Amino acid sequence: MPDVLALTLDDAVHILQEEGWKYQVNHTPSMYRPQDTENGLMEEYVVRQRELSGHIMLLSTMLKRRKEVLMHGF
Repeated sequence: MPDVLALTLDDAVHILQEEGWKYQVNHTPSMYRPQDTENGLMEEYVVRQRELSGHIMLLSTMLKRRKEVLMHGF
């Protein structure tokens, strides 16, 4: 079973497809709001994974802010 915990959803899906796994995604609500993301990019990360029958992986995801330094530390 591939470990995709804490990866972005895109990276996790790529790994699962390469390994021949099917997947389902459960999107978990996030406390971030669009106005809170001025200095950060929102990305969907895998916060939980569970193996289901039939070679299927259930991925629970959440939007998290990836901070980027834009200029002078802000």
